[in-house]
Amino acid sequence: MEQLDSVCFDLWVAGMETTSNTLYWSLLYVLLNPEVCQKVYEELDMKIGNDRIITTSDRPNLNYIMATINESQRLANLLPMNISRTTACDMEIGGYRIPKDTVITPQICTVLYDPEIFPEPYEFRPSRFLDSLGNLKKVEELVPFSIGKRQCLGEGLARMELFLFFANLFNKFDIKLHADNLNPSIEKECGVTMKAENFRVVMKERY
Repeated sequence: MEQLDSVCFDLWVAGMETTSNTLYWSLLYVLLNPEVCQKVYEELDMKIGNDRIITTSDRPNLNYIMATINESQRLANLLPMNISRTTACDMEIGGYRIPKDTVITPQICTVLYDPEIFPEPYEFRPSRFLDSLGNLKKVEELVPFSIGKRQCLGEGLARMELFLFFANLFNKFDIKLHADNLNPSIEKECGVTMKAENFRVVMKERY
């Protein structure tokens, strides 16, 4: 039973908690940046133009939305301290000797917030993931799912879910911050993942 509990917990955290929290942060960041929100709706109107269900086949045509999701993942940084590893042998890195069996915990935030890689790292700027032609750029340093053999096995599924939820949500509804909280906090609450404080929105059907 303990093993079953552990497996269920892993499935919940890895498959539900991270995706729902990323979507929550994405919504918050977009609504706090009206120019980004406007571009999201403009792309949907131009590339979709009706209330049909958006599918994965639309993803190559919605580059700004993909860039917005990437930027949300980078800035939200849900798991700043990632899954630990253990060194398989004695090694030396940067002049420091690291013995075999040393536990190492990757600190992803040092990459995602590195100003040399992402200028003005605490600014929400989806355009950093687009080239001069508006195409989505591959940025190797975007590692919200970690790297190496222990990176998230569900990365492909998570990316698909985030795209479908985000794109369909904004395509179906005109979303605005509620008048009671026009300036919600972006302070993070520590938990299994980094959570945003609760905020209220108003949603109206677009079609």
